[in-house]
Order: sequence, then structure tokens, then C-alpha cells
Amino acid sequence: MDNRPYYCYLDNFDELTIIVPIKNYQDNLDYFLVGNDEIIKLKINQKINLGVEIKLVANFDAYIDLGKVYFVENTKKQSAELYTGKIVRTELFDNIYSYKKYDLGFTYSKEGTKFKIWSPVAKYVKLELVDKLGNVTFYDFIYKVSGIWRVYVDKDLEGYKYRYLVYVNGKEQVVTDPYGKSSNANGEYNYVIDLHKTYQQKSRYSFSGNPLDAIIYETSVRDFTSDESISFVNKKKYLGFVEKGIKTEKGNSVGIDYLKDLGITHVQLMPIFDFEGIDENNPDSQYNWGYNPSQYFIPEGSYSTDANDPYKRINELKYMIDKLHEKGIGVIMDVVYNHVYDTYNFPMEKLVPGYAYHVDRNGIYTNVSGCSNDLATHRKMMRKLIIDSVIYWATEYKIDGFRFDLMGLIDYETMNELTQELHDVNPQLIVYGEGWNMISSNLSDRMAHMQNKKVIPTIGFFNDKFREVIKGSTFNPKEPGYATGNIQDLGIVKEMILGSANNRFMFKYSSQSINYVECHDNLTFYDKALIMNKNDEVIYPEQLLATSMVLLSQGVPFIHSGQEFYRTKSLDENSYISGDEINKLDWSLRDKHYQSIDFIKKIIDLRKKHTCFKLKSTSDLDSKAEVVALNSGSIMVHFNESCNLLIIFKPKSIKETIIIPEEYDLTISSENVIQNDNGEFHLDKIGTYIFSERS
Repeated sequence: MDNRPYYCYLDNFDELTIIVPIKNYQDNLDYFLVGNDEIIKLKINQKINLGVEIKLVANFDAYIDLGKVYFVENTKKQSAELYTGKIVRTELFDNIYSYKKYDLGFTYSKEGTKFKIWSPVAKYVKLELVDKLGNVTFYDFIYKVSGIWRVYVDKDLEGYKYRYLVYVNGKEQVVTDPYGKSSNANGEYNYVIDLHKTYQQKSRYSFSGNPLDAIIYETSVRDFTSDESISFVNKKKYLGFVEKGIKTEKGNSVGIDYLKDLGITHVQLMPIFDFEGIDENNPDSQYNWGYNPSQYFIPEGSYSTDANDPYKRINELKYMIDKLHEKGIGVIMDVVYNHVYDTYNFPMEKLVPGYAYHVDRNGIYTNVSGCSNDLATHRKMMRKLIIDSVIYWATEYKIDGFRFDLMGLIDYETMNELTQELHDVNPQLIVYGEGWNMISSNLSDRMAHMQNKKVIPTIGFFNDKFREVIKGSTFNPKEPGYATGNIQDLGIVKEMILGSANNRFMFKYSSQSINYVECHDNLTFYDKALIMNKNDEVIYPEQLLATSMVLLSQGVPFIHSGQEFYRTKSLDENSYISGDEINKLDWSLRDKHYQSIDFIKKIIDLRKKHTCFKLKSTSDLDSKAEVVALNSGSIMVHFNESCNLLIIFKPKSIKETIIIPEEYDLTISSENVIQNDNGEFHLDKIGTYIFSERS
């Protein structure tokens, strides 16, 4: 029980607040700041009646050492420890206590290990070290500068477990290392490891660095191999993801071999850094997508064959990435830096209470993310944590790109700085994210959302306009889009085909447009179409049309795994905890829809071969691509330079005759076509039709 007579908080370097319960309040009492061998009388400037409490705002004229314990005493000799308050969110605090070196966490050598942790407001810090026999030893940290505490242990600590004990705001707390590189199951302890002993990757992915050359395929490590009917040895694991030679019942490729056959350039992995929501000692007992970040430098343990082994989760993820690289497939990491799962147990919150999150006018944590907190990414040490993390993944694990969850909650200065640093590490890396503008306050002006596209020109955004226009409304499942029969807004459809780069409220360059109609969120295309009371004979051609429009429009194509063979989640629009049966990638559909897959493979190959699908600037789009809407609702796209292609997107099963120039031949078609000798093509089914000029 808290028996303090009042509560006091340091709100600035010369100001503190005293909160006195009404029952304890007396007028005409003097208050003093006591600590560091000083007694300083406080000047009460404001008295505010809060109903059940009295709030006193006081100033003082003295230097205060944040690493020392202070008390506020009154003339009745009552006292309470001074806690850290709003001071941690002041600009001066951020400037004084920012730290720039890249050595937080542990630095290992056989001779000894150095530990560094940032907490300007801690009164003491201890290292709890557990050797391989379970013996526990404690070491005191020494305070240095810029909020950094340091301890050096001069012996070989490889394989030792560790964590910290930190005294902040009146209590000692156990804190794991926010810069920890390895962990036991469920993040109870971090490990000291020798990174030189981890799996050494042999392959790098060679990519142009132009986002328009990418064809992105989103999947989950777990979902990719959880189908019980397929003979993956390491189901739901990093190792299973790259098992070769696995076949369906009818002998078709699955897994990594299928990705290679399909022709995509990058696989986007749903979160693979350590997240909550899964018991890593019993991962089959729970399911979670992984958008519950816990440890930002450590791979998720439930995807490892042994979450308690300090090396296995690292080695197995590195091996998986290496084998994807060998297949010519880049790896994009889905990262979540807008919130954390456990607000009060997040290490940065324990180390510096109130620093890590946005707060409202009343000092309450905001909840724009819907996860009880929003990270204040603009603060220097939060920005550093994010940038250090992505740089670590790019260098240590050879990650090839990053997709940012709710990027509109991250400030654009952080996004620009991390992108520049990533490109310094690897110019081929691609960066994009969810650019929804979710904040209505003045913070919106500094966030990395689509309305601020001009100040983050090298970063891509998920084009939800493309999704809504082509697929139909996400939040009104019965409302159709172009590919599901709505031909009312052909002008907007044309803009989407042109990468939204000519649209005044969308993008400056087509390379900023991540085009998609389906992802892990919301209903799959197939499930939405079912709700619209359509049957498979209609759904299949409509979905092929939508997927081919994703692949053949200007911008960066993004495909949800299984989209090409009509993935369903049994109408579950938010399957984040719905289990393997709902979320698994059903590889039996690989056999059932092999013809549709072959068509998508041809479309992918066509895009990769021709530069006309990768026009970035408005001037190129205007001069090299002609998009015409026909009265039937069909849209014709003609490229008059470099590749000489003519494409027809047809959303209605109505008969129409199109006369094609005699020098063009029909080369790819999702449906059968009747052709007359005079150049007439009779199209009567929903589909995509591609004509190439004869050489």
C-alpha cells in the first residue's frame, strides 16, 4: 500500500508538482526539496483544486542531479520521494541526455563483456548475471554521461543469461535489455552470445534498388508451412520455410520451390522479431500474427526449433534468409515501431517512465494505434532505438527491405533518417509502409503519412485507394469495385493503372504506390466476393483480373500469399488469433488452380521483362502510356515505346468486338478468345487480354 502523504513529480529542471489528497492538505505549510546534501525551499506558484486532490506547482532555484534520490518535505516533517514527471518529455532533457554511439546493450569478447544501458533518471542499476550452472551474481553499474550506465565483467560470459535491476521512481524493477540480441523463451532473460559463432550467411540478394522492379509476396513464417496435408518436416518454423523438394499430392511444387517458380522478387514476412501472444515453450497452444512487439533486436522464438537455445532462433532465421537469397528472392521484414504490446513492462518505459509514448493534454497515454500506447518516435532515444534496430537487421541478418506497420504514426524525420542510413548500408534496400493519416492534432504535420509524401519521396505507401477502386469497399463488403463489376468511375480506375501519380491527392511518383487488393488484414478477395453472393464461376475470373491489374499497373505490385489460387479465411476478416486452420496456406489449392497460377506466372514474367510497367515520372507516364476507357467498361492500355504492348482489362461478361492493329498478336489471355481474319477479337468473358506487336 502507498502510504505517502502526498505525491511529487519533477516536471522541469526548475519545476515540480505536488499532489496532496484533500484529507491531508493544510494551508500555510512550506515545502522543501531535500537531497544531494541540499535543502531548498520551494516557491509555490499555483494552487489548483482537483476535487479530491490539491495540485501545487512549485519552482526552485538549484541544479538537480537526476541520478540522486530527492525528497519533498514540509514543515510537518512529512516527506515523499520525488519521482520523475514531465521533465522527460522536455526538449532540454532530450538534448542533454541523447546518446549517439552504437554500443548499447552488451559488447562481447572472450576476455570480458561490457554492458551499457540508458536511463538518466535511474538512481542505481545492477546487472543480474546467471552462469550456465544457474549461479547468480550481481554487479553494480557506474554512471557515465548522457544517461549511460556501464559495467564491465572481465571473464568469458558467452552463454550467460542476464537482465538488469533498476531503481526508478521509488522502486526497483527487473528490466530486460532493450538492445538484447538473444533471449530465452518468452523473454525472461537475455543471453550474452558471440555473434561470430552464429550462422554465417553466404548469399546476398542482388536487386536494382528500384522499387518498381519489385514484385512483393506477403506471407507468415507459420502460415506458409502449417498445412497438415503437406510433408514439411519443420512445420511453422524458419527451417520449414526453406525445405526443398516438397510436393503436393499431384506433384506440384510448394514452399520455397513454389516461390521460385512463381517468379516473385521479394517475400514480405509478417513480424519475425520477438513478439507477445505466443507461449514460446508451447507455440501450438496459441496463434498470433505477431503485431505485438516485445524485443526489437531478437527473432521470434516460436518459429525456432528450440526457443531456449541462445543461438538457434538466430541461426535458423539467418539460414532461412540465406536459402531465400540463394533462390534469388529478397526478404522484406514487416516491422512494428508505432506501439509495443505491454505498455508498462516495455524496457524503455521502466528505464525512463513517461518518455517512450505520446501523451494527451492530461498526461494520459494516447491510443491511436488501438494498442494502449503510441511510441513517441520523434524523441531522440526512441528514434535511435528504431534506427539502430533496422540497421542491425539489415547488417546482421541481411534483410533486403522493411515494411512499416502504421507508418503514419511514425514521424517523417525518423523515417527519412533511417532510410538514408539503410541506403548507406545497402543501396538496394526498399522501404514502404502503411501511410494512413491517423492523427488529427498538430502532430499530423510531422508524421510519415501519404499527405506528407513530398517530404519522404523515397518511401512507398500502401495504396488503399487502389484496393478500394479495384476490389471494392473494405468496410462495406457488398460494395463492388472495378474488378467485381463496378464500372461507374472509370476515370479513377485509369488513375490507379497509372500508379496514382497523376492524382492530385495521391503520389508524387508511381514508385511510391504499393498496389494491392488483398493482404493479411481484412477479407481476402475470394471471401469478399462470396459475401457479394457471387459463385466460383464469377469469382475466379474477377480475382484473376484484379491480380493481373495489380501486376500490370504502374507502381509496386504486392500480392498476398495464396491470392493467386483464391485463398479463403472462411470469411474471417481479422484472423490475427484465429488459429492455423483459418490462417494456413492451403496448398491443395495449388493443385486445384494450377491454370490460374500459370496465368499469373506469365503476367509476372511479362512485367519483369518490360520497362514500360515501371514508368516513374509523370512525364514518362504522359508520353509512353495511353489508357482508354471503352463504352463497355473495359479499359485498354497501350504502350507506344520500348515494349509495344496492348492490354485490355475486361470487368463485364458482355460480348464486345475489338479491332486490334494487324501487327499485334494475342499472346497472353485469361480466357478463350475468338478471332476473325480481319483483326476483330470477340471478347465475351471477364479477364485480362494482352497483345504484343510482332517483331
